[in-house]
Amino acid sequence: MNDDQSAAIAAMASIGEVLSCIGPTCGDTVDWSAAERVYGTSFPADYRAFVAAFGSGSIEEMVGVHIPAVTSNELQVITVSRLSEAALADYAANQWAPADRGQHRLEDLLIWGGTAAADTLCWITTDPDPDRWPVAVYSRVNLEWSVYPCGMAEFLLKLLRDEWQQWPISDSSLQGMADPRFLHDKDEAAEWESGNNPWE
Repeated sequence: MNDDQSAAIAAMASIGEVLSCIGPTCGDTVDWSAAERVYGTSFPADYRAFVAAFGSGSIEEMVGVHIPAVTSNELQVITVSRLSEAALADYAANQWAPADRGQHRLEDLLIWGGTAAADTLCWITTDPDPDRWPVAVYSRVNLEWSVYPCGMAEFLLKLLRDEWQQWPISDSSLQGMADPRFLHDKDEAAEWESGNNPWE
């Protein structure tokens, strides 16, 4: 086990201490070999652990996490994906924070989540080792990408613990929140269909 994998396991263990899954569905089973065939790459260990523990859903309806498509037919729903052709061709979508300008390509981004404020949460997938992929966030407030030198689990953990010196997403509602909750997409949809607000 390398240092990146050890850090991923530690971050996931800590997320389990601060984030509660509040619905009957906690975690998704993914055929990771099939997902690797669809995307042409394996996935980070911390992300796979998060999907197993929590699955596809959101933290307080503010930060959403997607799961991979298992077959190419699933690429039309909200799953892990590359940026759209329209986004790749959009000059405005290729703006980066000053420290990150000229260092990264939109084609190398892989979307694993998003926010209620329409931010986009990605990995930069240039390293052949997925456990070394940093997180890139497109902020709808700042209209630019910023890069965070950590994995997905550490990024979320710092959000939940309010440990970022500069808040990395557009919505600050999670800052300082006690006992944040995670709800699986399936359970949230069932509650809304029953006429209940699952977040009240």
